[in-house]
Amino acid sequence: MLVRRVGVTFALLLMPLASAASLGPRAVFSQTTVDFGTAVQGAKLVHEFILRNEGAVALRIRGLQATASLLPDRISASIAPGSQVVLRVRLDTTTLSGHFEGVVRVLLDDPALAEADLTVVGRVVPPIEVAPAPAFFVAAQRGERKEVAVEIVNHEPEPLAIEAVEHSSQRFTTRLDSLEAGRRYRLSVVLDPEGPAGKDKDVLRIRTSRRASPVLTIPVYTNVRERVYTFPDAVDLGALRLSDIEAKPDLLLRTAQTLMIYQSGGANFRVTLSSDLPELDLKLERGGQGDRYQVTVTLIREKLRPGAIKGSIIIATNDPQFPTVTVPVSAAIIEAR
Repeated sequence: MLVRRVGVTFALLLMPLASAASLGPRAVFSQTTVDFGTAVQGAKLVHEFILRNEGAVALRIRGLQATASLLPDRISASIAPGSQVVLRVRLDTTTLSGHFEGVVRVLLDDPALAEADLTVVGRVVPPIEVAPAPAFFVAAQRGERKEVAVEIVNHEPEPLAIEAVEHSSQRFTTRLDSLEAGRRYRLSVVLDPEGPAGKDKDVLRIRTSRRASPVLTIPVYTNVRERVYTFPDAVDLGALRLSDIEAKPDLLLRTAQTLMIYQSGGANFRVTLSSDLPELDLKLERGGQGDRYQVTVTLIREKLRPGAIKGSIIIATNDPQFPTVTVPVSAAIIEAR
């Protein structure tokens, strides 16, 4: 009799707990993610999330948290059973560009859903978009013809006319093609293969019919490499503390830099190295194709003194057109205090 009585009591205790769980609030969202697609910078967007209480008691909203640029409207703190509320989320795209992903976190008293993340994603483009990137990067060997293009896309309702493309550089020419009148243009930069060697930066000024900000500027980065060239064109070994060098024996090996030496189209390329910096250790390794070398540049601990290190690596080659190539080298040794 005693065992049976304990079992009945235990069953009666379980029944109220199960009932309380099934009769609590239950939050259900119509959707938790919205993709607004592509929006023009400056647009004010609004999306509505619907939250319904499918439980047996009131559902309480304990708070809202939002990432930058997303602004949720105020809503009722309590939702009656069988009722719903509309949560409006506003997005100001004025300061946004490119891919956007933001979250509004809703804090609830639902035992099964204490927090719900509502996600807003999309892409924000400027009124006049330059794609795939708002700049030109053009590099070529001496004698190689190289052309790079971007598209200029008009996202505004009014048609856009391009009236002129201006620049001061003699290193390249430009060509403009209309892909869709008033909407899309292709602008190409054609590098002069016989232009000045080395790197340069210029700016294209594109005059348009747009009333607000009629001039669009696009930077142009060019690089004409000679038959013999290095990558990078300068070596920077950084700033190192003497105390760190003493405490970490492998630090100089970890901060070593790699310098590549190329002869475009070469097969029997030969080089020798020298330097005006006694602090440098230079290890030279020839590539298997006979057109390149790899140089490992390392500082020599015993020869380091506090102060700036500035000098050069001098590369002597068997190329009659480029018998010598000079690469600047810099570093700084900081005395321990």
